[in-house]
Amino acid sequence: MKSILTHRAILLILPLLILSGCSEFLERDNPTATTDDLWWRTQNNLVDYLNAVYMNAIPAGALITDGGTFQANSKMQMAGITDEGVFRGNFGSWQQFVTNQLTPADGYIADMYRFNYANIRDCSRILANYERVYVADTVLKKRFAAEARALRAYSHLQLFQYFGEIPIVDRAIEFADPDAKNLPRNTTEEIVNFVARELETAAADLPVSYSEAELFRMSKGVCYALQVQLYLAVKNYDKVIESFGKLRDLKAFELHKGKYEDVFNYTGLTNKERIWIKPRGNKGIMGRMGPASVQGGQATISVTAALVDAYETLDGRTLDEMPEAERLLYVKEPNYQNKRDPRLAQTVLLPGNTLIAGIVYEPFTATTGNTTRVGYNSANVSGYLVKKYMTEQDRTAQYGSGNLNYIVIRYAEMMLSYVEALVESGQWQHADVKTYLNQIRNRAGLPDYNATKYNSQNKLRGLYRRERMVELALEGTRIHDIRRWQIGKEVLDGPVFGAFDPQAKERVRVEDRIFIENRDYLWPIPQNEINNNSGIRQNPGY
Repeated sequence: MKSILTHRAILLILPLLILSGCSEFLERDNPTATTDDLWWRTQNNLVDYLNAVYMNAIPAGALITDGGTFQANSKMQMAGITDEGVFRGNFGSWQQFVTNQLTPADGYIADMYRFNYANIRDCSRILANYERVYVADTVLKKRFAAEARALRAYSHLQLFQYFGEIPIVDRAIEFADPDAKNLPRNTTEEIVNFVARELETAAADLPVSYSEAELFRMSKGVCYALQVQLYLAVKNYDKVIESFGKLRDLKAFELHKGKYEDVFNYTGLTNKERIWIKPRGNKGIMGRMGPASVQGGQATISVTAALVDAYETLDGRTLDEMPEAERLLYVKEPNYQNKRDPRLAQTVLLPGNTLIAGIVYEPFTATTGNTTRVGYNSANVSGYLVKKYMTEQDRTAQYGSGNLNYIVIRYAEMMLSYVEALVESGQWQHADVKTYLNQIRNRAGLPDYNATKYNSQNKLRGLYRRERMVELALEGTRIHDIRRWQIGKEVLDGPVFGAFDPQAKERVRVEDRIFIENRDYLWPIPQNEINNNSGIRQNPGY
């Protein structure tokens, strides 16, 4: 008789799963757990199983260990393998992603691959068995199935974004099934059609959104937002526009009308910009990304000069447009006379700034006991640190005692994706381009963009790309933007710089990176999967 993982067993077994290939996730159930006949009976059991999948499937922000959340699926950490950030000392193994050292044996890529297929299998188990469960409310029962279907689609989307063409798995494969060891890659077209269709099917049985306590669940809004991400990844701009239209027509989400920084702190904890969240998904951010002077923070990500330099001045100019003497003022003091886009100081901890009351960040002060100085304990490597999501309320929260939710998808991202689709489809003069870009800029404290200056498709392309970089900074979207725009050689190859060191009279040179065109836009398929699955082939160059 077939057996399954109970809610508790799922959480206990997850650390062991990284030792085996994804094919095992697709084939086996825990042989010591309760039987199917006993499990698939009550609504509580069904909900327990579904909630366990959510806990593992929804990505976090900073590193946390809730429900098996793993480093490769912590979205803010992704900054360290883009031009936004750099990993520090004992997280240096992430550096192999950008220094020509990544191999198919890497544990982080194995995490991303295996855990997503584990989620896919769990969702398929729900879809294969939910009809056996007694749920008095038939609408609710269909909703549970739709949630599992949407989660399964999401895990396929994640795999597709990082690894390219991957096997579609739409059932819980049995151990004796010959297909288990011979799962070929599906084509891009097949994957896109499958994910889009699954999200559309799920959306039909899902509510528009949820109450605050259940905002982590799949909804119509999440499904349509994921369709936007899916179609943008393959540059199907007509479908991006169509999917955004469905999301907008729900009238459930809007750009938060308060301060930009309030979207990410307790003040704006319940704002309507949030489409999908992980509850307490940034509970450990102060300990993981904060400076050592605050609760012994690890400062796992140091921010780059590339991100800092991307922010405009309050009058709408970029640093590249300035005379050299003026530009140097902003290199030395990024928020010179408070004339920069306010999002800069709300996103990045700059030298001389205060993170929380009474603690000034001084990365170039060499006094004894200054744990925030560049080079101290390998913690701060650039002179710039993360400030987004950092709050006074979490001052004493180290690695898991905070309460901040992590926003997985927010409406501002959808607005910018819609703008990109309009510009790239030749509709760069569409009124919504100006409307939506200016709404985002105005909320941040910037003026409308100069329509005389940005008067062509190519110039608007540069503008929306810069807006995506600064508005969505450190939120895990940059890696996908770099791949979609094919700018890896431009932004991920060569030296990486940090803040201006007043003693050395130059910017800190953090590391040197290597980007191999036609290889590094995709991660390698884990070697263990290549060994166990005769139907799959490695990505080019690995």
